[in-house]
Amino acid sequence: MKKLTFIFAIAILFAACQNTAKKTSVEKSESTETLNVKIAEKLLTVDEVQEQGYDFVGKEVVVSGTVSHVCRHSGQRCFLMGSTEDITIKVEAGKKIGSFTQEQMGSDLKVTGTLHEIRIDDAYIAEMKAEAKKEGDGHNCNAGTGRIAGLREKIEKSERGYYSIFYLEGEKYETIN
Repeated sequence: MKKLTFIFAIAILFAACQNTAKKTSVEKSESTETLNVKIAEKLLTVDEVQEQGYDFVGKEVVVSGTVSHVCRHSGQRCFLMGSTEDITIKVEAGKKIGSFTQEQMGSDLKVTGTLHEIRIDDAYIAEMKAEAKKEGDGHNCNAGTGRIAGLREKIEKSERGYYSIFYLEGEKYETIN
């Protein structure tokens, strides 16, 4: 009888330990989901994305800004402006949004989407130059001499050894004015 009671007690302890381990992993999973929801619920300005974007890469965020440009040919992207004309973020419309319109220029939008990063370093600039050379002068507006010099300057100022350009893969938006 003592053996049976002892075995039963061990079985109960073993089961209790497993339930605690499962509960801890569920709690961790739920806290991660809660964190992602809180990130998506927090409304970030374009300025905040440019300052803190590294913390949000690959995560869903909500960004507000004023539409400063809509691509004329397809409307597949627009640029949201922050506190100045120099602080912007590109928003890709993607399949869920479809396209933006020229009528949205000057409107304030709140865009929900996934934040992505392009890292500009010396290798990226060399690639830009090679592409421009292949296409011939004047055909690649991204590889202009002034643009490359500006990017090199930003790389030198960066503590990371590269300059980041953040963009948003949009999932939905709403006009806020």
